[in-house]
Amino acid sequence: MDTEYQFKRKEFKYYVPWERQEALRERFLMHMEYDPFCVNRKEHMYSVRSIYFDTPGLLFYYEKIDGLKVRKKLRVRSYDKPGEHDAAFLEIKRKIKNIIMKERAGVPIGQAPNLLNGARLTLLREKPSIPEKAALSKFVFLMKRLNLNPTVLITYEREAFVGVDDENLRVTFDYNVRSFPNPGFDDLFREEDLRTISPPWFILEIKFYGVMPLWTREIIRDFGLRKQAISKYCNGLDAWLPNEEVAGPY
Repeated sequence: MDTEYQFKRKEFKYYVPWERQEALRERFLMHMEYDPFCVNRKEHMYSVRSIYFDTPGLLFYYEKIDGLKVRKKLRVRSYDKPGEHDAAFLEIKRKIKNIIMKERAGVPIGQAPNLLNGARLTLLREKPSIPEKAALSKFVFLMKRLNLNPTVLITYEREAFVGVDDENLRVTFDYNVRSFPNPGFDDLFREEDLRTISPPWFILEIKFYGVMPLWTREIIRDFGLRKQAISKYCNGLDAWLPNEEVAGPY
């Protein structure tokens, strides 16, 4: 799980058939090792749980659908099961062409509803960094300025790897991606009535700075994978709202 509060990187995404899972994992583990959060877990996975926000007219949804080169999304993210994680992370994720910029602020999970009721939010860390303070202020500002509301819950299991020689190289396998519309904050750990949106594939993400390592490009070539514009947020919303019924942007 990322702990930096502001960073820039590239992210390449691929759909991978389930039957290629073990062979692909073996290839990556020749150059990588399990993320510290995965090492001692059952099946080396943890759960990622996110509530995505959007305007009443689904501005962020349409920025992605229309292929805008500069776009953003806001989400609240936590992990695993209730009681196993006392933090919620407010994330602003921007994409400028191929560069991903993410700002992140951690707050006590019980304070997440304050985003909607106007109550004060406090940061988790006793001495938060300047970027973290700025991320919190910007998140709250955008919530009010754009009239954002919880739009869809996205949940999945993640198997994560980090580079042995380059700790900034990160690879993740995301399984069983599922969604629920119009969630409340008490739905962050919801498991009932979710719709699965990713069979018969899992999602491979390669995250790096600068240039993707040659050996990584060779793996992608050998497995015949094709980079795709995958949005868990848009796919999760589409699972509940047919395109012709989605509200227009504004």
